[in-house]
Amino acid sequence: MEVLLILTYLSICWVIFKIFNISVNKWSLTTVVLGGVAMLGIILGGMAYFHPASLSARSYFFTTPIVSNVRGKVIEINAIPNVRLKTGEVLCKIDPIPFQAKVDNIKAQLGLVRKRLAESKALVAAKAGNMFDVERYEADVLSYEAQLVDAQFDLDSTIIKAPTDGFITHLRLRPGMMAVPLPMAPIMTFVHSDEPIYIAGFSQQPMQNIKVGNHAEMLFPGIPGRVFQCRVAQIIDVLAEGQLAPSAAMMSLKPNVPEGGIMVRVEFEEDMSGFYLPTGSIGTVAVYSERWHHVTIIRKILMRMKSWQNFARFH
Repeated sequence: MEVLLILTYLSICWVIFKIFNISVNKWSLTTVVLGGVAMLGIILGGMAYFHPASLSARSYFFTTPIVSNVRGKVIEINAIPNVRLKTGEVLCKIDPIPFQAKVDNIKAQLGLVRKRLAESKALVAAKAGNMFDVERYEADVLSYEAQLVDAQFDLDSTIIKAPTDGFITHLRLRPGMMAVPLPMAPIMTFVHSDEPIYIAGFSQQPMQNIKVGNHAEMLFPGIPGRVFQCRVAQIIDVLAEGQLAPSAAMMSLKPNVPEGGIMVRVEFEEDMSGFYLPTGSIGTVAVYSERWHHVTIIRKILMRMKSWQNFARFH
């Protein structure tokens, strides 16, 4: 694009020199060069400031690490990688034998305690017992009922189900492996079926010219020759580089901390269902403000040139 602008500028200068019969000397050539540098600087600088572009755009998706609630050996894997699942469908099963035995044991104890409670109440009614035994057995009944709820929860947890609609990907779990209730040891990763979100990172310099509702365009290396129409849906109001978390270490202003980029979420204004676009794909986003609208054509030409360049990527 810069070459095209320079050639256009030189053509205009040549025409001016011919029409006005301007002599070619060091002063006229210096004026042409300085004029060209100033023109390119103003046009490209204004375009970058009022109509910024981001090379760090990407589609993002949400995942849930599947962590077992109980410790046990995996005996069955029902989920098929990358096959869509509905909420509540079984992902895998853990050996239920020890948990079923615990439930059966508590049920037996609970039945016995309930029987003893009924007998104690009958004795008290017949003036042959005391209230202490009744109260003790009532407390035992409540205790065993609570234990039964907890044991039944563990037994039900041996069947791990899909939390929402989605699918399992990169499945490495195999029967015989041990599942443990540790957040740092998930057994699989569940990808939710939510629509992906598209976020682009912009430098902080043009932040005053990026507004919610601004027209935007996005292109993908995997869809060469196409530029898609978008709009700015949201501007994230915080930068990760400025985060302060509870810590014993005191805050230090380090000069080598990156300045951080403004995260901008865009939404498409056209149907993307006809294109295969894996979530996590990278892209390029340009946002067009309402100021200096006469140079938007340059940014749009650059976006289309970059899109067509994706055809010429050799592997």
